[in-house]
Formats: sequence, C-alpha cells, structure tokens
Amino acid sequence: MSEERDLKFTDLDFLVGNHHLQMMKAALPFLHVSEQKMLSVLVKLEELHRTINLFQDQEVATVGICSVDKKSTSPLDMLNAIKPYGTTYEQDMIDVISNFIQGSRLSNAYQETAGNAAGNGAGNTEHRSPMDQIKNLLPPEQQSRLETVQLLMQAMSL
Repeated sequence: MSEERDLKFTDLDFLVGNHHLQMMKAALPFLHVSEQKMLSVLVKLEELHRTINLFQDQEVATVGICSVDKKSTSPLDMLNAIKPYGTTYEQDMIDVISNFIQGSRLSNAYQETAGNAAGNGAGNTEHRSPMDQIKNLLPPEQQSRLETVQLLMQAMSL
C-alpha cells in the first residue's frame, strides 16, 4: 500500500488530467461503493477522451508526447526515465540491466581497442574476458542478478 502512495505523475498524467478530475478522485472515499464505481469510470473515460484529443492535436501528432531529443533515445536513457516509477526491487533490476548495458559497451570498446592495438587481432586469449572481470568487481548478489539478466538476454536472442 505504501508503494501506491508513492506513485509519481508522468508528463502524460499532467497532460490528460486537470484539477477537476483530481478533485473527483479525492471525493471517492466519501461516496457509497456504487457511486465510487460510477465516478471512477467517468473520471477514467474523461482521461481517455482527453488522451484521444491530445493526439488529434497536429503538433503532438507529429512530435509526440514530451518527445526527448533524438540523441538521447537509447535503451539506457529509457531505463533511467522509468526507474523512478518502479518498486525498490524493480529499481535494483533496472540498475543491474543498466550496469550490464554499460559493461557490454565497455567490453565492446575494450575489444575494439585491443584489436586495434594487436594489429592483426591475435591477442592473448588466456585471460578472462573484460565482462568477466567487470562481473567479479560486483558484490555476489549483483553478480547473481547479472547472470540472470544475461540468461534472459540469451533466451530473448534465440
């Protein structure tokens, strides 16, 4: 229940809501159950109507809702945007996934650099991969989560 009280509003919530709808939502606990049901449905219908109207606006239809800059549309940026709305566990999982993505990028950059430094690409293969080295820097709980995410990523790529 405390998680429900910690809900944060998104830009879309501000665009499709208004203070009258919020006032009606605040009045719900003071009504009978049947009245609560009807008023709740009416509020949601009004929000849906406002959402549909929002996309009929030519500017919003072409640009999108609160569009981000084209240069910041990576999955990592999206994860950082949704993180504040998750539970503590979900935020931890987002951190693991973000760390995995950043580690993967670092590994790719390292491999490119090592390949360029070796000239012909024949490097020493006896050493552990950079990803394994990065994983060993994490606490055991995060290592376990990273392995879970790696398995999920492998399963999704099949």
